[in-house]
Amino acid sequence: MFSNYQTTPLEQWIEALYHQHQLTQPNQLQIVNLASKLNIWTYFTDMNSMAVENNGLFSINLDRRLSAREQWEDFLHEVCHLLRHAGNQMTMPDQYVGWQEQDAAAFQLYAAMPISMIKQIQLPERKSEMIEALSEEFQVTYRLAAARLEQIQRRIFQGIMDQEFHLFIKNQTSSYHPANWSDATRSIMEKLEQLKRKGASTNGKAHHPV
Repeated sequence: MFSNYQTTPLEQWIEALYHQHQLTQPNQLQIVNLASKLNIWTYFTDMNSMAVENNGLFSINLDRRLSAREQWEDFLHEVCHLLRHAGNQMTMPDQYVGWQEQDAAAFQLYAAMPISMIKQIQLPERKSEMIEALSEEFQVTYRLAAARLEQIQRRIFQGIMDQEFHLFIKNQTSSYHPANWSDATRSIMEKLEQLKRKGASTNGKAHHPV
């Protein structure tokens, strides 16, 4: 299923981060565990989740009114802001804030369900059951699991299309080789070559004024 899946640079970055901290199993993906490894102080209040960086010290407030799975997803979103983004969004241009939020959303998907761990799971064949399996295995909401599966399917389809395109270009290049020309094509090419040589010969003659 995953042979045509192509990872993005962000996804590769997250996989390297997890490898660095020996995170190889879904049951290791927990707030307390990841916060400890990344030296992030985490606390819970009745406020919207947010990340704070102060003189190199990281902290994340998580909304305790959310479910445990929603808190985990918020945590990953805020981790991305701490590790990859800088500056106060209140003073940033809207376009840059939008890019940071898109990056954090992508980070959330990859970090919650790394492809290296997904490959270790025996997924069912039906899409709805796949989503349920991902949701339970990685302890994420059904919504996030569905978004990740759709993303994976798009990436696999894109990989197949890219592979087919490269094969097409390769075949086109191969068929252009003289050894693969038909008799008619070879005859036309020989005549063109003769005209080319004749033109070069004519152009090379000396011309004297009358």
